[in-house]
Amino acid sequence: MKRLLLLLIIIPAITLAQRKADIDGSKADSLKAGRLLADGMKYATTFDKKVPEYLSQAINIAEVKRSAYFLNIHAEALRTLGVYYTYTGNQDKATTYYSRLMQLGIDNKSPSIIARANLGLGIIADYKSDYETSISKNLLALKYFESARDTMGIAAANGNIGNSYIRLKQFTKAITMLNTAIDLYFKKKETRKAANNISSLARAYKGLGNKQKELDLKLKALSLFTADGYKKGMATVCINLGVYYCTENNTDESLRYFNMALKYSWEIHDTGNIALLYNNLADLKIKLNKPGEAMICTDSAWYYSKRSGDRLAQADALFNKGLLLHMLGKHNDAEIYTDHYTALKDSIYTTKMQSQVADMEVKYETEKKENQIALLNIENNNKSLLVKKNKLQIIDQQQALTINQLELKNKDAKLLNQQLDAEKNETNIKSLQKQTRIQKLEISNSEFKLKQKNYAIAVILVLIVTSVLLGYTFYNRYRSKQIALAQQQKIEHQEQLTQSIIDAEEKERQRIASDLHDGVGQLFSAVKMNLSGLLDRVTINREEDRFLAEKTLALVDESCKEVRVISHQMMPNNMLLRSGIASDVKSFIEKIDSESLKVDVETIGFKNKLESNVEIVLYRVIQETVNNVIKHAKASTLFIKLERKASGIDAVIADNGVGFNTALRDDFEGIGLKNITTRIEYLKGTVAYQSAPGMGTSVNIWVPIA
Repeated sequence: MKRLLLLLIIIPAITLAQRKADIDGSKADSLKAGRLLADGMKYATTFDKKVPEYLSQAINIAEVKRSAYFLNIHAEALRTLGVYYTYTGNQDKATTYYSRLMQLGIDNKSPSIIARANLGLGIIADYKSDYETSISKNLLALKYFESARDTMGIAAANGNIGNSYIRLKQFTKAITMLNTAIDLYFKKKETRKAANNISSLARAYKGLGNKQKELDLKLKALSLFTADGYKKGMATVCINLGVYYCTENNTDESLRYFNMALKYSWEIHDTGNIALLYNNLADLKIKLNKPGEAMICTDSAWYYSKRSGDRLAQADALFNKGLLLHMLGKHNDAEIYTDHYTALKDSIYTTKMQSQVADMEVKYETEKKENQIALLNIENNNKSLLVKKNKLQIIDQQQALTINQLELKNKDAKLLNQQLDAEKNETNIKSLQKQTRIQKLEISNSEFKLKQKNYAIAVILVLIVTSVLLGYTFYNRYRSKQIALAQQQKIEHQEQLTQSIIDAEEKERQRIASDLHDGVGQLFSAVKMNLSGLLDRVTINREEDRFLAEKTLALVDESCKEVRVISHQMMPNNMLLRSGIASDVKSFIEKIDSESLKVDVETIGFKNKLESNVEIVLYRVIQETVNNVIKHAKASTLFIKLERKASGIDAVIADNGVGFNTALRDDFEGIGLKNITTRIEYLKGTVAYQSAPGMGTSVNIWVPIA
């Protein structure tokens, strides 16, 4: 029976513990995955070897989850690994991760993830001199980014397409695309990415033969990369500057920049740039008539270009190898390398590829124009509907005008009849003129008097209207003042009522604290003293009984301490804050058991004490909020930040607990949240809750200070 009862107690406890562990585990996974992604991206900026380790762990956590948060972590980790392996020269691994990113976007029906995968695969295709695929992938990405108005995506796609055009020797098109990318990056203050495209723009002007523009752009890009500390960009521009000075027969400057580039490339293990660099060093050594050193550089270029997958660099290495073998008199071997060079070069710059790229460009522009035409058709239809509506309105107006004209004709007819009647009456009047002369004189006198009377009446009416208007104006002003006064009295009454409530609460706290301290506290102290004396006088033989007695004494002692803590927390205003709110909040937090709730407190700017009422109310609000966390949140960590600024106090209380639906805040039966809101409004401050089920809670409080 006892075993059955024990099982009934233990099994539910284990189930609850397992549920809590699942929730805590999910939170821990989200924090861990986010931290691993952030660290991996940070190390990726310097091409550190730790990048794969951090990002692979983040992927392992995220790929088994089913939320948007973990989907974003999964996608960003795959993309960053693709970038890392692309720029460290391992194109096969880069392709693997970008392909996984593409599949992730397809599985989750995410156009943005698919677009980012296309960008990466386009860059790899460009490295492998597959310009047809490169431009195709980047045009697909650009199509999505333009429809989504994604500025950074549009800039990246334009830059990639510009680089492919340079490889295809279509320099004018390259300049247009690269300038678009540079402008967009500068608007977004992405200096490093803008500098990358400025370096590519220099290559385009080199293709057009504009040497001064080429040099100015290369130096500008190097300056931006150096200020940013970006070694990949510094290495690439130094290679280009070395080539520039080599063509200008300035071998010292050329060798200086090549050595700088080699140093930066080795530091970041960039096999692509290392291959390109050794090809250029081979060109310089051939120019200086040092075939032995040139042969070493050529073999190194071939080795590293094979590792990076850069087919153009492979072709250049084959060309230099054939040239050096001719210089050494090994003409048969030289012809073999020259044939290999020709075949590889032809496969890169095939006419079919050029036409396919042009077809893709025309298709993209055609789709773009078709969309514009569709929009214009919609606008024209709208305009046609508007014109029809205006025509109907004009017809209605014409009909109304016709009706008015008919009414005028009727009035003219009536007027004509009246004129005929007047003429008839005039005849009768003429026959009575002699009789009415005297009456006319009398009437004239009467009219003059009537005019005077009418004038007097008009003056009186004007005075009456003016008086009414002035009276109405004064009444409105008086009424506005009365409304404002009533509103002010209402606000003052509300503040007095709030202050009365707070004072009543403090008095009740004082009474309870006194009762606890003087009543319950004294009783517990007496019980402890009597129990301790009893244990000293009574001999307890059984070990179990002595253990129970000591445990009871310990519980009484713990109860005494608890009563003192509660009475201290409920003490009145005049005794509560002696060292200022920052120190007393820390003192209050120190009494919380750190094993059950770990609390971090951060205070900024509290050098002088505030007005007592502000400190007391804010302290009570923080105390109430922390008690809510302890009682309801089931949190393991709590963060409190108090910052005093020139205009007020900013307070944040955030926990990692169960959270709640803030939309249902007014439906809660408890009065804790309402008390907090009432107290903060009394200080003319604001309080905002940010929370969701399972996501913790953050209480943000702002209190102005005069």
